[in-house]
Amino acid sequence: MDSEDLLDKYGSEFDRLADASSSTDVFSRQFGTELTKWESTFMRQFSHRISGQKYLYRGFVKHTRDTSVVLLTPSPWLMEGEFVVFSRDQKLPEDGAYVEVTGKRIAVPSILQETKIVQRALTADSCEELPMDFTKEITPPMKLRELSNLLFEHVGMAEASKRVFARLFISSPPYLEAVGGLTTGIQAIASQTQVRRFLSFVRRVLPPSMRKQTQVLHNVRGIKVKTPRLFRVDVGTISRKRLETICTDRKDPAGFREVSIGTLTEADSATLPDIPLALASEDFWVETANPTQLQLPILKSAITYQLMTPTTSVRSVESNTKYVLSRLEALQESFGLDENALARGHILDADALGRPMSVLKLARSTARAYWKEKVTATEMKSAWDKILEPALKEFMEITNLKKGAEDRWGKDARFDRFNTKVLKALRKLDSGKTGSLGPTLEEIAQEAGVERHIAAETLAKMKDSGVLYEPRPGKYRLV
Repeated sequence: MDSEDLLDKYGSEFDRLADASSSTDVFSRQFGTELTKWESTFMRQFSHRISGQKYLYRGFVKHTRDTSVVLLTPSPWLMEGEFVVFSRDQKLPEDGAYVEVTGKRIAVPSILQETKIVQRALTADSCEELPMDFTKEITPPMKLRELSNLLFEHVGMAEASKRVFARLFISSPPYLEAVGGLTTGIQAIASQTQVRRFLSFVRRVLPPSMRKQTQVLHNVRGIKVKTPRLFRVDVGTISRKRLETICTDRKDPAGFREVSIGTLTEADSATLPDIPLALASEDFWVETANPTQLQLPILKSAITYQLMTPTTSVRSVESNTKYVLSRLEALQESFGLDENALARGHILDADALGRPMSVLKLARSTARAYWKEKVTATEMKSAWDKILEPALKEFMEITNLKKGAEDRWGKDARFDRFNTKVLKALRKLDSGKTGSLGPTLEEIAQEAGVERHIAAETLAKMKDSGVLYEPRPGKYRLV
């Protein structure tokens, strides 16, 4: 019984995404559970002997430094396969194309001449580009909820924020020549140490090739092959200049097709990412966990999402741009913001490539998560109503609260220890008028929507920190 018969008899009928762990890098994975099911299928279909000396290969093209040689791989995410030699009068297929090549095995002439080393390759007697319409045959990866639950089992955070960060791994395909991906910035009234710990956890989930600056060329058996610039994730504290390039100019200097960003932002960079998130101390925590155990299942889903490129009509984009602009103007009025808040790179970002583009990127990411080929106008509107507008509102509220706290108590004040709901309630109820005694504990707890003992504990911490006082027992005022 040959290997193909053994695979057919004992091979898995489903993609084992979550029952194996590995820290293997994305381009050096080997056959077995390290590959997705669709990669295993492509591996089995990769080569076929037509006759004694003639072979047929189907795979993805990767250009090399040798202009007459390409590497053919069974997956865009693997750097092992079969080298193919083209003659001078033949046209090389595009980098990344899916092709079928037939030919005979020979030694690569240029390598043999230069180094006297025999490197086996296939002659391109014929080369035909194949349609890449295989997405319908691929088992869809984990859905958004499954991915979020697996990723954030050891993280306490609002569900909406979890879903946004899960979308970083799903990403979003390019649109209008702008780099794809999704960018998220965090403005926190929570311990920055905890936030950095969270970002470090997220960053280490993916293998090095997706989270570091990879080399332009990859050494494959002595031949320099162009490393695919497909998808990377940039997580941590990122400078304003780097953020502007990705979030405002919509370009990636490293040449990647899609770039997802999750960053802890400062006041001058907080408004740049597609989705600004607010993290408050009372609903955020991180448990100790080993993120490398999640690398393989998350990686296999992340690279599978890249095969799906949901489309949308120009009409849908235009109608939703008008809708988003009207909602941005309403937010500007409700928060009393200046007109320049609608300018490119500012908090509301009304430019066509600003928040309207963010809505499109969100909608296309969501479509990928549910393995859908098209994005409707309704789904784009839903991305604004259910994700982006609530995130913007909460972000602006937290930003105002943080700024007010810094102005009143100084930038070094540890307001991350305070329950944000209680702090907001006290700011609302304390009139600030001379002679006022301030609200009671019960009034503060009711306004904050928290239990009485939680409000009492927070007020005690605030009193110990010198940010409030009791004019009379049970009455509270901010300093």
